[in-house]
Amino acid sequence: MKAKAVNRLEESISLEERFQLATYKKMPIVAERGQGAWIFASNGDRYLDLYGGHAVAGTGHCHPQVVKAIRDQTERLLFYSNLVYSEARARAAERLVSVAPDLLTKAFFCNSGTEANENAMRMARMSTGRENIITFSGGFHGRTADAISATFLGRYREIGKPNVPGHLQAEFGEIDSVRALADESIAAIMLNRWPACVRRRLRSIAPCESCVTTAASF
Repeated sequence: MKAKAVNRLEESISLEERFQLATYKKMPIVAERGQGAWIFASNGDRYLDLYGGHAVAGTGHCHPQVVKAIRDQTERLLFYSNLVYSEARARAAERLVSVAPDLLTKAFFCNSGTEANENAMRMARMSTGRENIITFSGGFHGRTADAISATFLGRYREIGKPNVPGHLQAEFGEIDSVRALADESIAAIMLNRWPACVRRRLRSIAPCESCVTTAASF
């Protein structure tokens, strides 16, 4: 049984390394299934997932109500363009707006965090008529052009060159650095909830590397 699990691990790693473009340094773990706050690996080990799978599984892995809703919807219609109306999309938008602050009266659905950040910055610039966005050292905001330009992590700004203008860097945790930049040109301030400096601090107090990576996937 152990040998079989090792073979599956090695095969999965080999296939991903060969056919998938690498974006992260990965742990030697093959996630096979999830239940609640736990991830179960192909070798039977389990890991407490404090990160929620990039915050996708905020209600826990395989929550029965979420599983049922997805199953029911895919049995009726898997997907169609927003060129037509959709009851499921309409009700989702209504629900989101109902729990949002009063000033937020519309929902915008998108496919990824970087797309959400791009459009948030675009909306801020359009609504204020201003150009500059303040973000913080160590924050990651995505790999598309505007989002990677808002990411003040050396390697990301390098691969994102030429960077989109209109981005200013403040130091995370130092409010005076924000005050020094804040003027009439600022459209918005955007903050990453898990900046690199927080993850480094977590590493200094965590009992093991895998605890940190599971909590705040690098």
